Amino acid sequence: MAEEPLTDLHLDVYDTREGPWNPEHGEIKIPDDWTFLPSGDAFVTRTVKAAGRYWLAWRPRGRNRPHRRLEGLWAPAAAIAEAQAAAAATAERRERQRERGARQRARSEDRYRTELAAAILVYLGFDAAHVDLAHQIADGAAGHAAIVGSGRVGRTRKLPLEDRAALAARAWIRHRFTDYEDRLNSLYGDDLLLDELDYRGIKHDAHSAVDAFLAEHRPPC
Repeated sequence: MAEEPLTDLHLDVYDTREGPWNPEHGEIKIPDDWTFLPSGDAFVTRTVKAAGRYWLAWRPRGRNRPHRRLEGLWAPAAAIAEAQAAAAATAERRERQRERGARQRARSEDRYRTELAAAILVYLGFDAAHVDLAHQIADGAAGHAAIVGSGRVGRTRKLPLEDRAALAARAWIRHRFTDYEDRLNSLYGDDLLLDELDYRGIKHDAHSAVDAFLAEHRPPC
């Protein structure tokens, strides 16, 4: 049975001093009708990959580089040229699509922040005399907790909205209406790390302070 041509395989090709090299096949030769496409244009790269024939081009690990780095790919020059032509022909349409997508995401994020702020207001349950403060906390906490890519509690969709609202509100109050941050800062010296026991004590006290703040601003039972 004839072996499958290397050009039909999706190889990892490393740029070494001796030339292109693959872990399974050793030193290999780049086909004459192939050329290098550097990383950077996602559309062109996807289109070339969809054509089916390519090798991934890697820069190997080095003394000051603990991980290999993807530099681009090798593929038939004709496939790359065709992909680049398609990119040029569709650039305006894709830009309009990106702009529409960005607007849709912005509207979605605005709706979510509004939804989270409303849930925070419900959690706070402040007395009518403190309604302005409640809105201040809800808007601030929702805007802070829901920042895209922040990893904050507002982005944790695994939790019910009510739980996210409670955690976001408590965090906002802890940092802005208690002495939590001042006490944390007092434990840091120029080269000192925060002691775990001290931190737990400060966090416990802050939890109690938040409870007291909430009780102070909610209607009496």
